[in-house]
Amino acid sequence: MSSATELLSLSNDAWQVRVAPSLGGAIIDARWRGRDVLRPTPAAELAAGNVRKTACYPLVPFSNRIAFGSFRFGDTRHALAKNLAGISHAIHGVGFQRAWSVHASAANAVDMRLTHTPDEHWPFAFEAQQCIAIDGNALRLDLRITNTDTRSAPCGLGWHPFFPLDTATGATHLRTAWTSMLVSDANDLPCEAARPPQFGPMDDTVVDNCFTGWSRSAHIDTPDHRVVIEASDALRCAVLFRPAGQPFFAFEPVSHANNALNGNEPPMHVLARGETLEAGVVMSMQALNTESIRSES
Repeated sequence: MSSATELLSLSNDAWQVRVAPSLGGAIIDARWRGRDVLRPTPAAELAAGNVRKTACYPLVPFSNRIAFGSFRFGDTRHALAKNLAGISHAIHGVGFQRAWSVHASAANAVDMRLTHTPDEHWPFAFEAQQCIAIDGNALRLDLRITNTDTRSAPCGLGWHPFFPLDTATGATHLRTAWTSMLVSDANDLPCEAARPPQFGPMDDTVVDNCFTGWSRSAHIDTPDHRVVIEASDALRCAVLFRPAGQPFFAFEPVSHANNALNGNEPPMHVLARGETLEAGVVMSMQALNTESIRSES
C-alpha cells in the first residue's frame, strides 16, 4: 500500500470499516459481523490509488455523466475536462478524485471536508462535508455541499457504493420501487423514459441505468444478511449498474438524473450563494442466516 494512502478504521461490536480520506474520501471496505457488506478494495488497487475500485465513494457536486463535458447554466456555456480515461463525458463530479481533509475522527465516525475552487473540472466554488459513522448495526453516510461561489450554482450529491454478489449461490436480490427508467443511447446518455423492468437475481442481471421516482428505500438480500437502505428526501434517483460477468453491482442513491444539466429530469438543485444541500443514507443490517454469520465473526 502506498504510504500516501493512510486509512482510518472505524469499529464497534458489529462493524469494521476502513476509510481513505486522501483517496477521494472513499470507503475501502465495510464488514459486518465478518461479512463484506460492500465490495472490498483489492490490495493492488489500493496501492495504485485506484478510487474506482474502492467499496464506495462520494459523488459531488454532480452524479454520473455531463454529456461531452458541456452544459449551459444561465447565459454561460461551460466546458469541463474529461476526467476519466476512455470516457468522453465529465463523470461523477470532482470529490472522488480529490483528497479530503479530516476535520474530526473517533472510534465510530470520521468527519471529512473538501474545499473546491473553480477549475477546468467544475466552474463553481463549493465546500463539501462527508461524515461516515457506525451506530449499532447501521452504517450512516452524510454529505452536504455549500455554494461558496459569488453566483448561484447547480449542485448534486450522492454515493457510488458497490455490493458483492454471492456467485456461489446466485442468490443476491435487490428490492426497491421507482416509477421510471431512463433508457441510454449509444453514448451512455439518457434518451427516453420507460417503464422499469422487473429484475431477478442480480447475478443474472446486466444493467446500467438511472431510475427516477425512487422510493428512497431498498433492501438487498444475500443468503446470510439483509442490507436495508433508507435515503433522505434529497436523493430522488438511483443508478443501478451491474456489468456482465462481474461479481458485484452498484446501487447509487443520487439527487438528480444522469445528464441533468442538459435537460434530463429531475434536475440538479440550484443553490444561491451560501446555501447548502444535504443528503444522507443509512444502511441497516439484519442477519438472515445467524449460524453462518456467527461462525465467521
